[in-house]
Amino acid sequence: MAGLELLSDQGYRLDGRKATELRKVQARMGVFAQADGSAYLEQGNTKALAVVYGPHEIRGARSRIRHDRAVINCQYSMATFSTAERKRRPHGDRKSTEMSLHLKQTFEAAVMTQLYPRSQIDIYVKILQSDGGNYSVCVNAATLAVIDAGIPMRDYVCACTVGFVDETPLADLCYAEESGGVSSLALALLPRGGQIALLQMDARLHQDHLESLIEAAMTACKGVSKVLDEVVDVTLETGSSVSKLYVTTDNNMGLLSDPNRRRALISLLTRLNAPICVVCYMAGVAWFMGLAFEPFTLRTYMSENAMGSTMVEERFPAGERALATGREFSAHKKKAGGMPVDWLVKTMQARGLEVFAQRFSRTLPFPDENKERYLVKGTNVYGILRAPRAPRTEALVLSAPCTPGDNNNQAVGLLLGLAQYFRNQVYWAKDIIFLVNEHDLIGMQAWLEGYHHTNTTGMDWSPLQGRGGSIQAALSLELSSDVITSLDLVLEGLNGQLPNLDLANLFYAFCQKIGVLCTIQGKLQRNDWDSVSGYSHSVQTMMLMVMKQASGRPWGDHGLFLRYHIEAATIKGINSFRQYKTDTTTIGRLLEGMYRKLNNLLERLHQSYFFYLMPSLSHFVSIGYYMPAFGLLAVILLLRALDLWVQLATPPPRTEDGVADTEQMSSPGVLSVLTPLVISHLTGVALYMLPIGFQEVAVEHFPVSETEAVVLTAIAIYTAGLALPHNTHRLLSGEGTEQGWKVLKLVAVLYLAVLLGCTALINFSLGFILALTLVPVAAFVTPHVPKVLSAFILVILSPACTLLFSVFFFQELQEMPVSFIDGWMLFLSVISQGILDHSLYGSLVYPLIALLVYPCWLLFWNILFWK
Repeated sequence: MAGLELLSDQGYRLDGRKATELRKVQARMGVFAQADGSAYLEQGNTKALAVVYGPHEIRGARSRIRHDRAVINCQYSMATFSTAERKRRPHGDRKSTEMSLHLKQTFEAAVMTQLYPRSQIDIYVKILQSDGGNYSVCVNAATLAVIDAGIPMRDYVCACTVGFVDETPLADLCYAEESGGVSSLALALLPRGGQIALLQMDARLHQDHLESLIEAAMTACKGVSKVLDEVVDVTLETGSSVSKLYVTTDNNMGLLSDPNRRRALISLLTRLNAPICVVCYMAGVAWFMGLAFEPFTLRTYMSENAMGSTMVEERFPAGERALATGREFSAHKKKAGGMPVDWLVKTMQARGLEVFAQRFSRTLPFPDENKERYLVKGTNVYGILRAPRAPRTEALVLSAPCTPGDNNNQAVGLLLGLAQYFRNQVYWAKDIIFLVNEHDLIGMQAWLEGYHHTNTTGMDWSPLQGRGGSIQAALSLELSSDVITSLDLVLEGLNGQLPNLDLANLFYAFCQKIGVLCTIQGKLQRNDWDSVSGYSHSVQTMMLMVMKQASGRPWGDHGLFLRYHIEAATIKGINSFRQYKTDTTTIGRLLEGMYRKLNNLLERLHQSYFFYLMPSLSHFVSIGYYMPAFGLLAVILLLRALDLWVQLATPPPRTEDGVADTEQMSSPGVLSVLTPLVISHLTGVALYMLPIGFQEVAVEHFPVSETEAVVLTAIAIYTAGLALPHNTHRLLSGEGTEQGWKVLKLVAVLYLAVLLGCTALINFSLGFILALTLVPVAAFVTPHVPKVLSAFILVILSPACTLLFSVFFFQELQEMPVSFIDGWMLFLSVISQGILDHSLYGSLVYPLIALLVYPCWLLFWNILFWK
């Protein structure tokens, strides 16, 4: 009987609507200026008013605070005049409490509460006139109020009540239909995603009809969402300030927290991805090249007060005597056939030093190219001048390597001359250690390990019998001949480490005061910075520093001190500029002045920069200036990753018959991504371990030396890695999918971004050079580009070819160009030296290239030949 009363034979209901027809909806937003958001909504004869306050600080008990999201407080009430029967309790009864709970659950599913941690959002809804569907009308009104308050939501929340009469679903029930015994269902929906926020049913219903009833409710909710959307659009068109979420930049909504703006931004970035990447690459290169322009650099200055307030009066009158001592040292070295240990010990003791000797030996992984030796033995001799005016807790080091032939004999003579002069002074507050080390870096490594009680390289050395205080700074002296025209400052240490900039500033300040011609990277400073030739000179100087730092090898004996956080540099006396001449006395004065300034330090050098580039000795580029150049290149990788992510998240296009492309729909298997990763890294492990391990086998079967065997094995493994795509496809069953190479490239791009970022933080120069070559590869390689041309470009931009080009470029910067054959031999020598530096001193460049950079490049090679 109820069905006949509520639905006529012609399909019309009591109020004249059809079964699926909604009641008339009218709404306004911003009806209360005092509230953060408000809305008034009429749905048929049911009228509701919603008000929103917040987000604001939580009021009441502190236990309600949620540290990861906002707390939503909902309160439902009915006006006393909302029904024919006056209500004594408009709110607080059981029905109102239950309705408040339902509203809270609904909006907790829709509001982005995670954007407002430790805060509260209050939603108050009052029914002014009730004619059925109270919950639905409250949800719809509250949705408009939340939008008016500028609170971000995942989607509109639309609600509707449906009933089932005579096998027919009825949408948007009125009071007469609800009270007529109809099986009703209330549903709240997020229409865009089709997510159900709340589903409530108060009466029995056969399960066969449930699906059709829910479908009718969802259709009705989508109809309500269109009406609400029109209300918001009308509010915007009228220029009202109420709809803060959609109109302007509200304080509560950022560019990325607003879903509409975020989608627009992502769409813009994906549409203009390639042009933006090209612009970023060109801007990064231009930024880096502009660093050498003098107006963009900073002038060097002394940061340490103890070193820069006043200059000392430097003295050293024994220059000729130092030269004579150097010639005497040379004669004893020839007589002994190496390091004259006994003579050095007696000479240092005669100058009043505490003298000690350290013997060491080191087995090389393969014979070094220059001396063809497996075992290196030697002796370090050092003397300690104890500080007469301090507790001897700190020390300074002056070293001079004992090299084969006639090289650096003058430096040893000057070192002994300074030791005798320093012994007669009483102002020293630090111990001064005078060290003559044999076999250059190997001897220095043995002495430093013995001094600090460490053994990180497996070298055999005798324990040191005497020690000074904690070493604060060190200088290594190298003089090429009796005639010195200029002094060159060498800063690059192991793995690209640099000393504190104040050490370079101190050297430059004394050179300027005494009038000594000084250079960096072997190049004089020019004053015509505004000319093309002057700018080119600065670029060459800066690029030489970048190339040396990127190599990761220590470019002087000082380079190993930096590992122990000791600020050190090498001063080289060179004979290049014939119109100038600097005598030994002047060099001794400069060193004496520097050590007196270092003697004044109360703590380690720390005030100035540790990360910098120097286009000249008077100007430098700090980390804050050169890192944006790398950042512009790294942004390209992030943009490409975003583009790939959007492509993977976008549904595939459908054909004319409405069927989606099954090839693009099929998700890639784990093996399609994991297999290239595993094979490429196994190839990298082989490149790292096998060259040294297989040298004996290679020498036994091929007419090559041990060094050649190591280098040629490395090149063979590197070349064999080009067969990675073939090996990958043999392991995989079937062909790769379109989604598969996109997932693999997304992983490879993010992998490369992290790798280059970490490398640039440790060694900017190496990270920047790798970014210059690998970023274009990562950005534009796909399986759909021309194979032959793309393969050629990938090989040209591979790590090995980058090293080969760097060798030729470095020689050009040094103004010593070489032929292709000579350059190729230098390339092979650089490979062997890189492997040797890693084994002897712990250089990280070779393992970084072999274990990480090369496997990452192989992933892009695999993408190019994806099947």
